[in-house]
Amino acid sequence: MSDGSILFRRTLDERTIARGPADPAAAIVPTRMGTAGVGLVVNDHREATRILSDVETYGSAGELMASVFDEPVEPHPDTSSDMVFAVNQTDGEEHRQVRRALRRVIDARVRDVSEQLIQDVQHSVESALTLGRLDAVASIGVPIADSVMSRLLGLDANLVSALRTAVYQGYPVRELDATLVDWVRDRRARPADDLVSDLMAELPSLDDRQVAANTRLLALSGVEVLAALITNGILCLAQDAKTQSLVRDDEGLLPGLVHEVQRYASPIARGIYRMTKKPSVIGRYAVPAGTLLVIGVDVCNRDTSAFPDAHTFDPTRGRDFEHLTFGRGRHSCLGIPVTRLIAAQALRVFLSGTTSFGLTVEPSELRFHETSVMNGLVELPIWVECAN
Repeated sequence: MSDGSILFRRTLDERTIARGPADPAAAIVPTRMGTAGVGLVVNDHREATRILSDVETYGSAGELMASVFDEPVEPHPDTSSDMVFAVNQTDGEEHRQVRRALRRVIDARVRDVSEQLIQDVQHSVESALTLGRLDAVASIGVPIADSVMSRLLGLDANLVSALRTAVYQGYPVRELDATLVDWVRDRRARPADDLVSDLMAELPSLDDRQVAANTRLLALSGVEVLAALITNGILCLAQDAKTQSLVRDDEGLLPGLVHEVQRYASPIARGIYRMTKKPSVIGRYAVPAGTLLVIGVDVCNRDTSAFPDAHTFDPTRGRDFEHLTFGRGRHSCLGIPVTRLIAAQALRVFLSGTTSFGLTVEPSELRFHETSVMNGLVELPIWVECAN
């Protein structure tokens, strides 16, 4: 197993180590959140688990957003006075109906294209390994994410670029949604062999803006998370020759490796939001209804009260523990199965195709995108020695 000396994102390391084993002051942090006023960042695994499990008290942020967030000064002409949210921002019957439909079409589409996706992964990784020295983000993570967005969602290169810009460069969501609405209208008029067309056929009551919002959700929270998960895994392994050899010798460790990467090097930083539907108590704070909550996913995943040796990267830890990278309960990520499948396949092909690999720079020199929502590398320069 690893000796634990795996460096990840400096800001995450600083936040988790600074909190210490039992520091309540750092567990629940009041923070001003734009026009939403003062909300809470929840960095405690137990409290976060409780919040994500109690949908009656802690609802989706979108349901209360209209009364908390300021309206855009100049709404886009394609938007009406009613705000439209994706399934993760709704509760009640609307949430159940859309989630069931998405579950059915995702499962069916993944079954249809899983072989092609696996072949795409193998081709991307094997092509990258021939380079000898490469940027694993550009040569492995991005091509795999693009393949999934194309084969599952049917998105073209321009939309993929706009979505990636929205993740890492603050592209305004309403502009992105307006672009997606135009694309959805075209898909409705001329259905294609993709998940979005399947969704409109499965649930024709969804209007174009609702379909666009859910397409954005699937692409941003699913596909880009997958790319970051794969490259974060390579980053951890590049610093740990013992684990490289261990997993090459025993592929049965791969699922546990992927599970531990999700915990230790979570691609999600603060990407899960809730709002209080009624007054409650969180930590030492009495919280009124309408308060925005942000789950500090990556910090919760290193909570020393929840995980033995929480700051140690240990791929032999197994899977008998619950990280919060994909949420939990009714609002857990719909793309968990395909994300795990593709990430495991990418790391399997990468490890089997190499005898060793490592970083070409010091871990402290690596740059992450400047966003509090995700832990995504700008680039990951590595060297590889190929098996053949």
